[in-house]
Amino acid sequence: MSKKAKVWNSKFSKEGIELSEMEVGLKLLATIDPRGWPHITMISFNRAKTPDQVVWGEFTKGTSKRNVLQNPKQGAFYMNAVMPYKFLQAKMIYTHRMTGGEDCEYFSRGQMLRYNTYMNVEKAYYNSVESVTPVMDLKILPIAKGLILDLFAKRKANDSNSEDKLHRLGYDLYNNPFNPKFISIIDPDDGYPIIIPCFQLRAPDRSKLIFTYSHFKEDLEKLKIGAHVSTFAVIADEIELINLVVQGTFIGTQKFGNVKCGIIEIDEVYNSMPPLPGIIYPTLKTRPKVLNFNH
Repeated sequence: MSKKAKVWNSKFSKEGIELSEMEVGLKLLATIDPRGWPHITMISFNRAKTPDQVVWGEFTKGTSKRNVLQNPKQGAFYMNAVMPYKFLQAKMIYTHRMTGGEDCEYFSRGQMLRYNTYMNVEKAYYNSVESVTPVMDLKILPIAKGLILDLFAKRKANDSNSEDKLHRLGYDLYNNPFNPKFISIIDPDDGYPIIIPCFQLRAPDRSKLIFTYSHFKEDLEKLKIGAHVSTFAVIADEIELINLVVQGTFIGTQKFGNVKCGIIEIDEVYNSMPPLPGIIYPTLKTRPKVLNFNH
């Protein structure tokens, strides 16, 4: 990353506002759950309305909407969908929300919802910008380097006796080298969650994730053993958008095939797709239905 990438400004630049207003692109939101763990959600109805205010809309009910009401600190990430790839990171704090109004109307009249007559953006969440990076280039060379290093590390890191925490769809999603993947960590400097591109993230088996330090090394090295992280993988094809959130604990680094990797032990797998977002691992334990009332 260049020296420019290290700068955090107090307001969005004109270029940053334009990037946040794109209709086709990737817009992610990181929140903090009641346990203090970061959580990642994709919220397409999300833009910098002014240089110091971000507004995002509620289309479906999920974990992030509950999180911000309990802990207002958030991280945002915006990236365009075509080369050359550009992105920015932001830190912001929730201030209030409104049902209806001009911002809900703005999101509902966009290309994604303008012909949707049965469901629209119902609530708008308003956030004050604390800090934001300049618009940066997502370098392709470090991504390619990560792909090569993964070839050596992934096989060596596989444990055939590990628990199957990640289902087959999630395993394939994280191991497709061309799928965008991201890590959210709590910045130890200020307690805000940040979202880091991590295309080099892989699942060597179905109990853990690993990543090389080939890209965004400075950010990834902020992780300390025992820190909780949230990861996000996504793929879009002509039919549907598939994404998944995997949350885990950073347990340190190890060399696999002479490649240094960070290791994330999987704690939870969260389905972030409609119609029912929620935890799919570990399996929710329920009490058996009572059929006999004679005992």
